[in-house]
Amino acid sequence: MASVQELIKGKKYKLVVELGYLPSGKRDRRTRTVEASGKRAAKRMLKEFEDEVMEKMNLNEEMFFVSFTEKWLNNYAKPELEKPTLENYKSALQTISDYFIDFRMKDITPLSITEYFNYEKEQGRASLEAKYKVLLSIYKYAVKWKVIKEEDNPMVEIEMPKPSKKQNIDFYRAHEIPILMEAIQTLDIKNQIITKLALFGGLRRGEIAGLAADVCDFKNNRIEVKRSLQHSKTGGLRLKETKEEDTRLVVIPAALMKELHTYYIKRLNLKMEMGPLWKGFKDINDNEVFLIFADEYGVPYRPDAISKFWKRFMKTFEGKIRRVRFHDLRHSSATIALTEGAREGITSKTIQKRLGHKDIKTTLKFYSHVTEEDDKKASDVFDKYL
Repeated sequence: MASVQELIKGKKYKLVVELGYLPSGKRDRRTRTVEASGKRAAKRMLKEFEDEVMEKMNLNEEMFFVSFTEKWLNNYAKPELEKPTLENYKSALQTISDYFIDFRMKDITPLSITEYFNYEKEQGRASLEAKYKVLLSIYKYAVKWKVIKEEDNPMVEIEMPKPSKKQNIDFYRAHEIPILMEAIQTLDIKNQIITKLALFGGLRRGEIAGLAADVCDFKNNRIEVKRSLQHSKTGGLRLKETKEEDTRLVVIPAALMKELHTYYIKRLNLKMEMGPLWKGFKDINDNEVFLIFADEYGVPYRPDAISKFWKRFMKTFEGKIRRVRFHDLRHSSATIALTEGAREGITSKTIQKRLGHKDIKTTLKFYSHVTEEDDKKASDVFDKYL
């Protein structure tokens, strides 16, 4: 539907083309103000304007952002992403879509993206990194599928948003470890070992939850980290193998490996006692695996059970032990290895390999505080001369 509104009789007119409704429910209309000798001339100009608008509507660049994200979900995210990653991306996409609900693909510029992330920070929202990755992927496929031109990709110049101070990593210093070690004696043996694997092995939560007997080299005190236990609402528990290039060997302190072996034997005996009641667990390739940290039936606990026990532990010792996240035990492991092992030649490259970081930049970014502390010590050497 199109119409002409007279602004100044016989001189100026407003051309209006109605296109229905925007995804938010608002009316979608295009307008143009023109000068014409009369209403008849204005109507001819209206027809030309309407044809111009309708021609553009047939181009990909007129597609709404939310319409394209549906195509991105159905043609890339759902077929290609692991279910936990897909759920995280869909959650991140919800707030992105709410913000850009009435934007067309061509309307979103680098400034629009910058304003969006500033808005998210003002609202105190988290998961900025996930939202950044979602937008990066959306526009990657928008270019690939020729919905927009490569030079029109607004994400090209956008950098990863800096995390808020609350999201910064924390870690235990070397002098705090003896206090922590004494406190964890109050935990059951399973959670003691889980804590030590994160602290002294640098293993991730999912890697510990998915630890199976076949990757433990008890003789040489090594663990091959090649699986991770994941949980999603739609897929349940899944034991996923890492890519071959991401598999790593981690040397574990002998005393801890001995504890792990003792616990493993205990689990083996339990399996024999359970007999036909033993359910066990299979990986995504349908192979039976003997998970070390599982219930009495051989079924693993959800990975977030580890975080829950750690929160309870932190609450119990509040005021005695500094509160950190379970994941920060991994950061503590790397920090202590770098600071205490400097004389032994332990470098950031060694830590990168041990923690399984794909890029050395990740290691350097996370543990820049170590080099800052070393620089402070170097400065202190000169104090005696002053």
